[in-house]
Amino acid sequence: MARPIGRKRLTAIQEVSFLRLSLHGSVVGYLAGLQHGKNILSFAPEFTTNESRPTLGLITHPKFPVSAKLLAQHWTQQQRLHPLLSNLLPEGALRSLIAQGLKVHVDNEFQL
Repeated sequence: MARPIGRKRLTAIQEVSFLRLSLHGSVVGYLAGLQHGKNILSFAPEFTTNESRPTLGLITHPKFPVSAKLLAQHWTQQQRLHPLLSNLLPEGALRSLIAQGLKVHVDNEFQL
């Protein structure tokens, strides 16, 4: 009977792409797109603590009741982006055309 000599823990190396998001010269945050389709949005501390920050969306406005809580969290989703960013992407036939040109799935929003 053969016995294993040892065990090696294999970890997959994944490619990660990063985007720095800015608005009117202010860094808003960072978007990471992992190779297997997970997207992570993190808001920059200098954006979240700035009471006169530019408004990216209603939830980022300093007077929005839970903006501090929402901006403090990392937003992670499979394939889709944070709704603030997802809503900026085209829909329907134009989205399909762009996805076809890029050779990516229409739901792979980081690549779009």
